[in-house]
Amino acid sequence: MSVASVTIVTPCLDAERLVRRTAESVMAQTAVRFGRLRLQYLVRDGGSTDHTIAVVREVCGAAAEIHSAPDRGMYDALAAGLRAAEGDVIGYLNAGDVYDPRALDVVADLFERGVSWVTGRVVTLDESQDVRADLLPFRYRRHLLAKRLYGTPWLPFFVQQESTFFARKLLDRVDLDALAGYRLAGDAFLWSSLATSTELAVVDARLGAFTVHPGQLSEDLEGYRREMARGAPPPSPWDVASALAERALWHAPAVVRRRLGPALRAAALAPQPGEVA
Repeated sequence: MSVASVTIVTPCLDAERLVRRTAESVMAQTAVRFGRLRLQYLVRDGGSTDHTIAVVREVCGAAAEIHSAPDRGMYDALAAGLRAAEGDVIGYLNAGDVYDPRALDVVADLFERGVSWVTGRVVTLDESQDVRADLLPFRYRRHLLAKRLYGTPWLPFFVQQESTFFARKLLDRVDLDALAGYRLAGDAFLWSSLATSTELAVVDARLGAFTVHPGQLSEDLEGYRREMARGAPPPSPWDVASALAERALWHAPAVVRRRLGPALRAAALAPQPGEVA
């Protein structure tokens, strides 16, 4: 697949304290700065009453397409952004979260090699942007994603949204009206929809990072799981057994995990001029 453009969507509301670092990480992408990719940056704001819009304009100038109006929540804003997406590749990044500067170079490398959906290392930051966790996922099985079994007690591992990108052509598989109705677990709905058509590849690279801060929606794990189950295909006994077996493999020795779920590498991970390998 030829990759010439990328769309990043940032849904936000009253996020002036958080959105600067997010917008700066989008603008800092080497693939955009050096002309490899054309960026469409869509900021879908729910009608902020603080200085969120001013901060985005200060950081991005005309590079961000800002739409500010009341909405029904984060996934309503995300669905609106996805409807307007024109890039060959799509990602979305919430206010406070960040991309690694080479994220889009890595993604472009992989998509040009035939990948159409990819996720990277699971990276978590604290409010000071210090790393709290940096883990390489083992693998994500398509049939278990389709049944929304990741993130459940049977298989308590999540797909890190900040590190995940997919081809725009896959949006044909996503009911955006249904996505807009979610409050907490729209990501699980999105992944289950994409899993109906392709596998989720894993690359051994930092693509994005989730920032922990008080009051974020992800704190309500039980509410997330209840909403995730809404409309999900009921798991069969075989699905549950498969999820439990996969859970055990996530805890297997590293040599086993590398053999069963080898992570991809990308040319963009090579040291750049002046860097030490």
